[in-house]
Amino acid sequence: MIEEIKTFIYKYYIEPAEKGTGYNLIQEITYGIILALALYLFYKALRKLNINIDEKFAIPGIVFTVLIALMRALVDCGHIERSFLTITPGIVFLVGGFFIITILITGIIFKKDYYKVSAVIGLTPLLYFLYIFLKHLVYLEAAIYVGILVGIFYCLAKFLDKKLKLNILQSKIDSYVLIGQLIDASATTVGIGIYSYWEQHPIPRFLMETFGVYSFIPFKLLVVLLVLYILNREIEDENIKNIIKLCIMALGLAPGLRNLFRTIMGV
Repeated sequence: MIEEIKTFIYKYYIEPAEKGTGYNLIQEITYGIILALALYLFYKALRKLNINIDEKFAIPGIVFTVLIALMRALVDCGHIERSFLTITPGIVFLVGGFFIITILITGIIFKKDYYKVSAVIGLTPLLYFLYIFLKHLVYLEAAIYVGILVGIFYCLAKFLDKKLKLNILQSKIDSYVLIGQLIDASATTVGIGIYSYWEQHPIPRFLMETFGVYSFIPFKLLVVLLVLYILNREIEDENIKNIIKLCIMALGLAPGLRNLFRTIMGV
């Protein structure tokens, strides 16, 4: 029985990371459960400290999300040594745990100004890694391609939301979610469609192989708008609603920026 468990763990968790074969559904489900549990415990701690999950909370959240993406890209570049703690999901546990501890400690010490201090703490290593990144630019035009796609589809979503009176994009956090997910979809499309990369996650890979790589952006746009519509309609508690939204934002922004950074560095 023990050997079967070891074989299962190696086959579905360790081997894909060692061989770089991408994610499987077992991994996706497992990490989803861990994320949900961590999010619940973090939320409980935030409420005990009377920290609201709002636009201020989103600031350090975005900083640390960019940090994860940049560090992960520099692992691919070879600047940071590859290990469990520097690839997904280890790097998410590492930097995400640092983010949680930073928020809780600054919340206790600095109270309402916690978000300013925690953002500066996150910016310190981010600026260092950004300096390294800027020395490895190869395909800088990839950022322009992604920026154009994000801009077009974001404006389209805003137009449809207003024209059809859907009232989906109600706050800045809603916009953060949409932009984060559009960056992911656009970076994936540009990387695969122009620079011949491949998709690691099974569901997006299936969609792109079935309907074409460029169908991924409108598909993701519709899914994100639907999710935001449901959240805004069904959840009344702003804190619960916003922490779910920011989690969705991070799940798009982190891999999206990582893909974009990799493409720019030609890795």
